[in-house]
Amino acid sequence: MKSDMKNTLFIILGLFLSLAASAAPQTKSIEGKDLLTEAKVHVDANDKKGLVVVFLSARCPCSNSHNTELRDLANAYKEFNFVAVHSNVDEGKDISKPYFEKAAFPFPVIEDEKAKLADDLKAFKTPHAYIFGSNGEVLYQGGVSNSKDCAKADKKFLREALEDLHAGKSVRTPEGRTLGCAISRGEKNVW
Repeated sequence: MKSDMKNTLFIILGLFLSLAASAAPQTKSIEGKDLLTEAKVHVDANDKKGLVVVFLSARCPCSNSHNTELRDLANAYKEFNFVAVHSNVDEGKDISKPYFEKAAFPFPVIEDEKAKLADDLKAFKTPHAYIFGSNGEVLYQGGVSNSKDCAKADKKFLREALEDLHAGKSVRTPEGRTLGCAISRGEKNVW
């Protein structure tokens, strides 16, 4: 009886682990319409060390406090492709376009129609960052830092992950807590 119970538990555990692994987001590229130019954008992980994807908001103070850090990271780690994604359905172009023009990121900002990318990657708050390796695997996901105000952060998760990858090491903290405003998906409930 104990042996059957043990086998059943191992099977359940195996199924749970395989489901959890398959639930992890993967991507080798991000594409969509540039929020500022409306041109089609395709950003790929294959031609560099990886792809950094950050979900941002035009209204969220936490997201806004990380803009300087994100510009600095994109300029410091040019061996990675960077892209921002704007998914909030309650922030129309009249709000988001002027905001992102002023933010002047050195990478494209993709407008995520109906929060499809946010849903696919399971992004919940802004800022929510991912680093994808050239094979599409998630190398890091979570907050840019451990504070809602980046200037007050004592741990900068995204910076540490990029430092580790730049040095050819494994990411020491592959997942960091995401702080900030929930991505507005309108009436849609994905959770």
